Amino acid sequence: MPTIPTSSSGAYTPISPLPAPAEQTDLFSSDGFLKILASQIKSQNPLEPMKDTEFIAQMAQFSQLEQITSVAKDMKALAMSSQLSQGASLIGKSVTYTPQGTDTPVTGTVQALSVTGDGRGMSLVVDGVSVDVALITKVGA
Repeated sequence: MPTIPTSSSGAYTPISPLPAPAEQTDLFSSDGFLKILASQIKSQNPLEPMKDTEFIAQMAQFSQLEQITSVAKDMKALAMSSQLSQGASLIGKSVTYTPQGTDTPVTGTVQALSVTGDGRGMSLVVDGVSVDVALITKVGA
């Protein structure tokens, strides 16, 4: 059973709160890169400062990181747009799928499509049942 801290007079003595944990920085993020670069500049030897070519090379690497990150986001959005377009073209069409755990194919009409919460997956609503796109085996008219 925990004890309540008290002084010699028996009065309650508050305990100071624990310091907040240090914020974790992802070294592979742009913020992490900038913090490392700032730390390098701050702690460099004044008699032997960083050469401007090194600094420019690091800034170029940072610029490349930003551009690659931007391209990756754009590619993700493009892929999702393509999936939505393909899924939307199936609305009103007849599809056949094999539910997991069975060997019997089921045929129905696609009524709608839905995207998962994380935006990475898509499923079709076939006659009121949500069906993963990977389970579709046949598309009809």
